[in-house]
Amino acid sequence: MSVLRTVYSRNILKRTCLLRTLGNTTINYAKDSIKVTEVFDEENKPIKYTATPAMKWQAKYSRIGTMDIRLWYEPYVIIISISIFLIYFCILREENDIDADLAKSLYEKIPGLEEQQLHVILQYNQEHGLETRDIIARLEEIRASKST
Repeated sequence: MSVLRTVYSRNILKRTCLLRTLGNTTINYAKDSIKVTEVFDEENKPIKYTATPAMKWQAKYSRIGTMDIRLWYEPYVIIISISIFLIYFCILREENDIDADLAKSLYEKIPGLEEQQLHVILQYNQEHGLETRDIIARLEEIRASKST
């Protein structure tokens, strides 16, 4: 069920043979004439929009790029991997010297830091009329421990 149409024209591209295919249209250039053959068949009928994948396309796919299709078992693999890691890291692993260092406070790692920070807090509280009794008591403890 196709319709063929032939058009002849003269003095176009003399003595040249060229074959070009454009979609369903075939154009033959030969000597003094052009033969244009167009085939109209069922492929050229309008396409029903509801029967195409374009109906399921959402605007967010254009913004974020292509859709990533995940495997059905991917979430299970991730959950199992993270669970195994956490069981090992939190329960089965023995503590080492790095863990002991991480357990120390910053004041134990950097000598004089607590005293310096207490001086800054004491000055701030005195300027703003806040309570300073606990700060002064802690400063005296630190000075007493240094002298012994």
